[in-house]
Order: sequence, then C-alpha cells, then structure tokens
Amino acid sequence: MHAPPDTASNRLNVQLMWFPEAMHGTLLGAVDVLRAAVCVARMQNAAVPLQLNWRFITPEGKRIALPGMGGASGMRWKPDAARTLLIVPGLHTLNAPQIAEIARAYPAALQMVGQHAAAGGWIAACANGIVFPALAGLLDGARLAAPWASQGWFSRTFPRCDFFADAPMSQHNRVFSCTAVSLQTEFMLYVLGELLSADLAQACASLLLHQPERQQITPELISNKWLPKTSDSPVYRAMQWLQTHIDTPFQMSQLAEAAAVSERTLLRHFRQVLGRTPLDYLHELRVERAKVLLEVTLQDAKSIAQACGYQDAASFRRLFQRATGLSPSEHRARFALRSPKRKHWRVPGTTV
Repeated sequence: MHAPPDTASNRLNVQLMWFPEAMHGTLLGAVDVLRAAVCVARMQNAAVPLQLNWRFITPEGKRIALPGMGGASGMRWKPDAARTLLIVPGLHTLNAPQIAEIARAYPAALQMVGQHAAAGGWIAACANGIVFPALAGLLDGARLAAPWASQGWFSRTFPRCDFFADAPMSQHNRVFSCTAVSLQTEFMLYVLGELLSADLAQACASLLLHQPERQQITPELISNKWLPKTSDSPVYRAMQWLQTHIDTPFQMSQLAEAAAVSERTLLRHFRQVLGRTPLDYLHELRVERAKVLLEVTLQDAKSIAQACGYQDAASFRRLFQRATGLSPSEHRARFALRSPKRKHWRVPGTTV
C-alpha cells in the first residue's frame, strides 16, 4: 500500500463536499467518526491535543455552515494540501448513467478534486462517489471495487480502471475508496488509520464498531452471576462456562462436567468446532479481558493478571505479548482510554 507522507503527524484537515444529490448520511457518518477521534485522543492524552479540523464545503469549494455539524478540535485551520482530506459522498441516482450526469453538473468540483490530488491532498470517495476521482483521471490503472449495481457501467465508462476487486475498501495513489455506504464508519476509521494514527483508529473502532467478544466479557467484569443453563451443544455449554469463569484455574474435568460430556468427547468436539483446545480458547478470553482492563482502568499488571486468572504476573506478561505482539504496558500506552495524568480517574493507592 502507498504510505502517506508524515503519517506520524497529529494534524489533519477534513473537507466534506455537500450538494443536493449527495447521500448526506455518508458525510454525517464521517463527522461522527471525526468527533469520536477527537474525544478518544483527549481521553488518551489531553496534554497533546489532536489537531483534527473539519468543515463542509460546496462543490465550488466555499465553506457552508450546517447547524451543529461544523466542528474542530479547537486548533486553527492551517492550509496544507498534504494534510487535508477531501471527502466525496455517494450519490442518489435513478440509474448508472445519471452518476456521470450529476458529477459533470459540478465542473468546479471535478476541477477541485483533480487539483487537490495534484497538490498532494487526499481524497476519500464513498460508493458511486468514486465517479469524481475517476472523471478527474485519478483512478487510471487502479484496481478497486465499485458498487455492484453500477460495476458494469463503471467498467465500460472507465476502461483504464479495474472495478472488480474483492476488497470493499481500497487505496490508489491519493484516493481512498469504499464500495458501500453501510461501511462508512469502517471506511473513515481505515482512512484515519492511514493518515493519522493506526492506534487511534483502533481505539475508535473499539468504541464505534460492534465488539462481540467484549459484549460477552464486559458484564462479567461487573457481575459474576451465572448465565442460565442451556440445552445447546457441549461446546456451547463449555464456552459459556469458560466465559463466566475466566479467572478460575483451568481444570478439564470441571469443564467437561459443566458441558455434561466426557473430557475426551469435549476435547474432540471443541477442536472440530473451533479448531483449538478449550485452554487455548480460555487464554483468548483472558487476553481480551486484559485488553479491556488495560484500556479502561488504571489497575497495575499484577491486579489485571489476577483478574484474568493468572497468579503469576510474569507468565501473564509473556502470554499477553505472545498473543498480541505487545507487552501489557505497551498496549496500555497505545490504546488506553484513560490517562493516568487525569486525577479524577486515578484509583486510590495505585501507581501506573
């Protein structure tokens, strides 16, 4: 993938192109992600503000005010094409040919897109909004996915581009593209990860995207109540038991009893269904719980290790690093949603 320059910078300007035929939800969804990024950055490190600014513009490039939608991180807008992202929304159309008709009705927008890329700026086009960079000649030689309903039209209209890629999101030179409006949140996280910080994007994703594992783990961090017994498969019963006993020393005999099968049968079924052993699955649950605790609490590594079922903090650190590629302290430094410098978040008697 083409790496953007100065990716370590914490400054990014974002311009959102607003016009009548646009799918305005894609623009508002983008703003939701931008706002979340500012909030997460402030939680992680209030002393170093994220310089993330955004504004809506007309196809002619004039700034417009939308009630409650304009916003910035409090920093001044510093014109810099290399640190500016232009967001092009998807279009409401009756048929495929109308995609080009709408785009050509805004010649100033087409010119702005081309000039912005030529000046070193970045473009994020959603769904059939890729017609703007395509008409500007920015997608020649690219391989990306177009919305399925207009794939044929895009392929015939722009023969220098391959619109039949499998990946729903792509990058070609200065242009990011996404094939579906339903992926706008994931798309914006992907773009911010490339242009700002992959760690910030991952932290935002943990808050904005559905996290099935964390949905299961979090209640157990609050309450140790048993889940109702189920008559489903032994593997499901075993998984439920492990999820509610993450901090309990592992005993295969105890787990088999909870699943109402023999140890040998449970092990065989577990491997067939999940491709790993019950202990491997338990380690994954414990690592995920540790991530949550590292990100949202200020407890030390020893306390977190015990909360995850490990009496030996050193063993916990080794397992965590083997599973994630980071030590617990490194994970906290990169992804914590609470800063130890914020006194009202500090747990009495702890040092981090």
